[in-house]
Amino acid sequence: MAIVAGGCRKKPEPIVITPDIEKSHLQRNHIFGTVRNIQTFTYYLGEDSIPVSDTTNIAKVIAKRKADFSTWQRYSADGFLMHYTKFNQNKDTLMHQEYAYNWKAKLVHWEESDSTGAIVTRGKYIYDRNDFLCGEQVFQGDSVVMAFTYTTDGIGNIVKSTQSFGDYSTHTENKYNALGLVEKITEYEPNGKPFKTVKIEYDNYGDEVNRCVYKAGDQMVEYTYNQYNQEGRQIKTIYEDKLHHQKEVTYYADYDSQNNWQTEIKVKDNKIISIRKRKIIYY
Repeated sequence: MAIVAGGCRKKPEPIVITPDIEKSHLQRNHIFGTVRNIQTFTYYLGEDSIPVSDTTNIAKVIAKRKADFSTWQRYSADGFLMHYTKFNQNKDTLMHQEYAYNWKAKLVHWEESDSTGAIVTRGKYIYDRNDFLCGEQVFQGDSVVMAFTYTTDGIGNIVKSTQSFGDYSTHTENKYNALGLVEKITEYEPNGKPFKTVKIEYDNYGDEVNRCVYKAGDQMVEYTYNQYNQEGRQIKTIYEDKLHHQKEVTYYADYDSQNNWQTEIKVKDNKIISIRKRKIIYY
């Protein structure tokens, strides 16, 4: 783990930043505490969208309707995703995923089943003699429909990856900063020409602040900004699609005792277009 000092948040010193290679699923998603289950309900307002200034009526709006869909996630005590299930409005299962790990907490395979319980897709992970991830295969039935090969650095960070669909393949290169956080992702076309570049900036606490996406060259096509308060709570995300001149702002509220948000409000054109309610149960 990398340790740095500084910053303006009210957190104990020194500040500990976990490199990407050491992060659990919870840490990657900026979720705090020893989480057992997360249940999320998503509401798309559509024509029922309300002005962003009318947040006091959110509870009334969602009380009159069913969630468009909901999800249930189960985590291990050390923060790794074990099960993921998605339900429709009538609480029927749409899909279910299960993940399996070895004794070193390395993900070894996953399975996805449909509404009937039949397995439709599964994945397998391959590790080298250093226990670094070097490959991944995705199956439908007995056929490999997608395959990945990975090149890692001396501590297991993925620095190059190749994604193959039959005879079609693309590759990606990742660059990390001194703290082990990915700061640049470059995607290449099959002919080797750069297709897209993603640049990521972090604050002094290792939380992602800016994410800029560029087409080949220097044309910015997407921009994401995350804002946090002094307690490390994520309070707002601004996303801009510069190609299509669209902007969305997401607000987070109703934090629990572990500083995790329980309400997410997505706003477009000054109207609330969707709401997510989240309930977290801890070990």
